[in-house]
Amino acid sequence: MLYKVECPTPANTPHSAPIVTRCRVYPGMVTRTWVGFPKGCFGLCHLQVWHQGLPVWPWSPADSFHWDGFMFSFADRFPLTAEPFEFVVKTWNEDDFYPHTPTFMVLVEPAPPPGELEALERTLEALGILRGG
Repeated sequence: MLYKVECPTPANTPHSAPIVTRCRVYPGMVTRTWVGFPKGCFGLCHLQVWHQGLPVWPWSPADSFHWDGFMFSFADRFPLTAEPFEFVVKTWNEDDFYPHTPTFMVLVEPAPPPGELEALERTLEALGILRGG
């Protein structure tokens, strides 16, 4: 499933007090991520993505995404296996006049239903493909 949040960020929002936007998702595996900034940001609006209190994109809490008129996309394999199933998107804006609205999108492949993996293992064992342990 594709999840998207837009993050309206007023002018003069400091890094020390970012705007927090939550992106609720279902359990599964993140396979692609997008971060976009509209024209006019001029690198003054910043975005970080956190999960369970740790920075995810970019990995360093000292870094941030900040562009102008650009949508950045990349493949990733990030498992979502424990609650809360959400990303916390933090934004701040060094522009002293204009608000900006960066966008965060993530593609999550759903987790298999409970019991499905065990049933597959039993089938593979019965076929002699997987040896029990």
